[in-house]
Amino acid sequence: MSNLSQDILVESEKLWDLTKNILAERLTPSNYKTWIEPLKIHQAESGHLVISGPNPFFLNWVKSHFSSDLSSALTASGFMSSAPLEFVSNLEPLESHSSNNFDYSPEFSDLPTNILSSNSNVSRTLCSLRLDGRFTFDNFVVGDSNLYAYSAARALAAGAALGADALFITSDHGLGKSHLSLALSQAFLQIRPRPQVYYLTAEDFTNEMTYALRHGSMEDFKTKYRQSCDVFVLEEVQFLAGKEKIQSELCFTLDYLLDRGKKVIFTSPQEPKGIPRLGRSLRSRLSTALISPIGPPEYETRLNILLKKAKNLNLKVSRTVLEYMAERVTSDVRQLESCLISLRAKSQLLGWQVDMDMAREALAYLFDENSDGVLTLTSIRTLICRHFHLEAVELISRDRSAKLTEARTLGIYLARQLTGRTLEEIGRTFGRSHSSALYAINKLEQTLKKDLKLQGKVDFFRQKLLEV
Repeated sequence: MSNLSQDILVESEKLWDLTKNILAERLTPSNYKTWIEPLKIHQAESGHLVISGPNPFFLNWVKSHFSSDLSSALTASGFMSSAPLEFVSNLEPLESHSSNNFDYSPEFSDLPTNILSSNSNVSRTLCSLRLDGRFTFDNFVVGDSNLYAYSAARALAAGAALGADALFITSDHGLGKSHLSLALSQAFLQIRPRPQVYYLTAEDFTNEMTYALRHGSMEDFKTKYRQSCDVFVLEEVQFLAGKEKIQSELCFTLDYLLDRGKKVIFTSPQEPKGIPRLGRSLRSRLSTALISPIGPPEYETRLNILLKKAKNLNLKVSRTVLEYMAERVTSDVRQLESCLISLRAKSQLLGWQVDMDMAREALAYLFDENSDGVLTLTSIRTLICRHFHLEAVELISRDRSAKLTEARTLGIYLARQLTGRTLEEIGRTFGRSHSSALYAINKLEQTLKKDLKLQGKVDFFRQKLLEV
């Protein structure tokens, strides 16, 4: 390298360090550490800068989400260039990485026949991963309730330094944990040179190990999941509760994989500490993973899910109808999709346009419109008044004192969580408008994330109401 080129590189590295410092101040610590810190200067010439990153997947994410931030910070640091910023992967480019011609099929040919037969479900699952475009990161609708889990999953797939090679995604059913685990699996298949990705449920793992024990093929079983595995995805870990022998074998497998830097992903409705009859050894190993919870989607996320799914289904439906559905279906993403599929089927079969009446009829299968929903709202208001020593007239008044504001907010939030009533109906019960009720819910959801005392209070009220 000539002295001139060396001088340009040294100067560029100084400007790059300054650029990263600027970005560290502008971005959140997690975004900076995950997506900016791994970037390095690959090539520097006069007015031209090439940045390198861990892999193509990582760089595509950076280009999609941080290009403007990078350009702005580079300009602020004094790097002047008329040429666009370029990126290059640290991995050698592979033609098979193209999403158009990538064709991966698991290499089971070297495994014994008995393992092949017992693994047929896993094989089909792997082959279908690359074909199912529904469960990708791009098709996952991100909101406050799932942002952390989504970011952790995407960062793990991109090879970012997270301090852990294991991810534990936890949520109630129907909130997206399987979507993220499938998206991770597909991402690994696309950006790694022919990896062995094993995607299965804890029940699959149990059945396969039981088969191996009965047929004297445990060594083959161990070889498959330890020596022939790069990425291990285990869904519904809670199924292993009470199965001591399976748990013990899984512990040895996890130790082997993680000691060698392999990636492991778990999903479960409960965090490790909440899974009953789980041995201390397995609970300890699961707890060392990056725990990433997904909460119930807030209103804006539910609406965005409906908008995206309606577009994917080519369903013509007004935003007003979707807003109505987003207000009514509050806790399960699958229910949102089920409602849309029902609307599309009815529209196509009968030739009717989707309107509010059709939406109400579709939702009637989920919520009984003639149920005691109004009584439930009244019960919530009565409990709140009794606990805060208030009269109902005070609760619905315009008084904005701290005590009354807290009482109203808790009542509105609980009504949203425990009834199927609309925001208009909930707001009316507590003397507030639709927008005021939505504001109260969103504000409380944000506070709940960091206020343990408030979490306890909400749980107390919820338990009392469920006992009624």
